[in-house]
Amino acid sequence: MNFRKQVLLLILLSSIARCCIAIFLEFGNDEVYYWTYAQHLEWNYFDHPPMVALLIRLTTFNLHLQSEFFVRLGPMVCAAFNTWMMFLVGTKIRDERTGWYASLMYVASFYCSVIAGTFILPDSPQLLFWVWSVYLMTSLIDENAKNKNKNKNLLLLGISIGLCIMSKVHGMFLWFGFGLYILFYQRSFLKSFYLYLAILISIIIISPIFFWNLANHFITYSFHNNRVGFFGKHLDTDSFLQQIFGSIFYNNPANIFLYVVALVAIARKKIMVPSNWLRLYLLLALPLIIVLLLMSLFNETLPHWSGPAYITIMLITAFYFSTKNAGAKKIPKGISIALGLFFGIIILGIPLIKFIPIQLGNKEERIFGKGDVTLDMTGWEKFSSEFDSLYRDDATKGTMQKNAMLIADNWFPAAHLDYYLAQPMHVNLFAVGKLTDIHHYAWLNKERPELQKGMDAYFIYPSNYYGPPRDQLKKYFRRVDDSLIIKQIRANIPVRNFVIYRMHDYLGGIGRDGVLE
Repeated sequence: MNFRKQVLLLILLSSIARCCIAIFLEFGNDEVYYWTYAQHLEWNYFDHPPMVALLIRLTTFNLHLQSEFFVRLGPMVCAAFNTWMMFLVGTKIRDERTGWYASLMYVASFYCSVIAGTFILPDSPQLLFWVWSVYLMTSLIDENAKNKNKNKNLLLLGISIGLCIMSKVHGMFLWFGFGLYILFYQRSFLKSFYLYLAILISIIIISPIFFWNLANHFITYSFHNNRVGFFGKHLDTDSFLQQIFGSIFYNNPANIFLYVVALVAIARKKIMVPSNWLRLYLLLALPLIIVLLLMSLFNETLPHWSGPAYITIMLITAFYFSTKNAGAKKIPKGISIALGLFFGIIILGIPLIKFIPIQLGNKEERIFGKGDVTLDMTGWEKFSSEFDSLYRDDATKGTMQKNAMLIADNWFPAAHLDYYLAQPMHVNLFAVGKLTDIHHYAWLNKERPELQKGMDAYFIYPSNYYGPPRDQLKKYFRRVDDSLIIKQIRANIPVRNFVIYRMHDYLGGIGRDGVLE
């Protein structure tokens, strides 16, 4: 079997599947928020480092093509490269069959192929540099590698980990894991000048994160510390179970089963994995997984945060099955099931999200649709055209001023309103609320036209999230009309309300950044 051709075919087929997702599904809450990063580049952002914004700028040709496809093009290209790199790493640690199995499990992972491989998140560039770093580390501990190549790869590793951290701070676990490997198993690296130069390169690359936070009172760290701290918090078993079961689903349950089978067999010494690969890969995987499990006991964590940790477990598993199935022509049954589950959910998932004839969320009018996660990726384009008609009609009748702005009090739905309404309608959006609610909009507001005294504004929210404008916001307007509702209809069934408030005659008093104490 020509494994290289098979991997290229796999990349083609998986890329087609990702393109279908990118074209047919609207943005989720996080995606459309990260699109706002690219609207005004910063050295760092309230929530994350800037690499995701640069990736969007690159694939949208500096924002000239801002459809969902082009905004998501970066993750899809990264996923294609990562699939090939997984093949190369697997080939290096054993043979091309190992690389083939690794690339198959990579594609079968919902985290690798969809969450980070199609949706535009900080994980998208992070995973590219994570996999590249694993490739470089694998080369560095190769006993047959020449010193000249090791020095070059160490410098490249410094660049790669630096860029990984500039994508998402989880990248620090790469230096942590590699550092532990060096201290415990290969102290000869400590004599290398190039190791310290590589660390310095990483520090220089990530220095903008520090300087931006220095200028902004270290707001990123205080925000995340409140999210993931341990002190003064109670045990949260729901979050812990969400982390466990979410990780199982995101990585593909069939993949997780294969990982367990491989690790148990290796622990029982049924198959011997070279100690250098096994030690390094476990040190790159386990610290991040363990830390997040501990954090989830006291905080609400997200399952995809641990996603990169499973990359090296994937490689260990590929080594096990390629050794066990040496010479076999067929793909191991477990890997075939994982692929079937992945492609099956993709094929069924897209039409179900867009057209499922069921109201899945809460049926109470006040929070109609709450709990239906499919609504994050549907309905906004249709609502945009309906609101555009209302906006023009209001201006024609004099119900609202012709230059009326949009107002939101939270980063979502602000970002959805920004992308699907404000941008195509050429209307300004201004976010007003607590800093912990509006996030990056506190900086983005300063780059946009501010609210002027006497202006009218629309306050809009979807019924599955949040609610009416708070009294604290209402007091800045002379009059706020009763709400009106535009229903989202899916397969002839109402599934959500878009609630609109007309707010008249802004009285002034909101700061340039929109932050309310």
